[in-house]
Amino acid sequence: MDRRGFLKTVGLGAMVLEKGVWVDAARAAEPEVLEVDVVSSYAPGLWFFDPPGLYVQVGQTVRWSAGRWGPTVTAFHPSNDNRELRIPETAKPFSSIEIGGERTPLKTRSFQWTFDVEGTYDYFSRNHEVLGLVGRIVVGKPGGPGEKPVGYGGREGRWPMYPKAAQLLEFLKSDQIVEKKTLAFPKQIFEHRF
Repeated sequence: MDRRGFLKTVGLGAMVLEKGVWVDAARAAEPEVLEVDVVSSYAPGLWFFDPPGLYVQVGQTVRWSAGRWGPTVTAFHPSNDNRELRIPETAKPFSSIEIGGERTPLKTRSFQWTFDVEGTYDYFSRNHEVLGLVGRIVVGKPGGPGEKPVGYGGREGRWPMYPKAAQLLEFLKSDQIVEKKTLAFPKQIFEHRF
């Protein structure tokens, strides 16, 4: 029996070998899921997304995970606590429940979202934005309201953005995210010891 006959016989025609393990061919063709961790460090008083600046391709998925209970992953969008619009106009806004930690059910220890509209997405944690827990994702190429200065629409009727959050978003330059693919959290700017 030749190889083709063998594969047809055992039903492995839809399988491929990847890194020494048989994997479904459809799964092997999917784009990689990119990971973002929520990092909390109490000594320097930091909560941050790692990386806070990330480049993805249209159709790619990002998964956020947290070791401690409480953070969310929420798009800056009027439907999310009347926040300033900082994602593409035609993109669907996202918002997770609280993720992470031992007290959290297994199904909510992470959150993932597939980005299908090109542009700039700014997001935050509802419980930690005051500490600067915000991030930026550029999908394909920069564009949309996320490229406008923080507070572009005026504060009238909108939830104000906390100063640390605004400072980090100003640091996360979209052209650098596209060039480098990730931007690290600038600990030297935000770290302070108690």
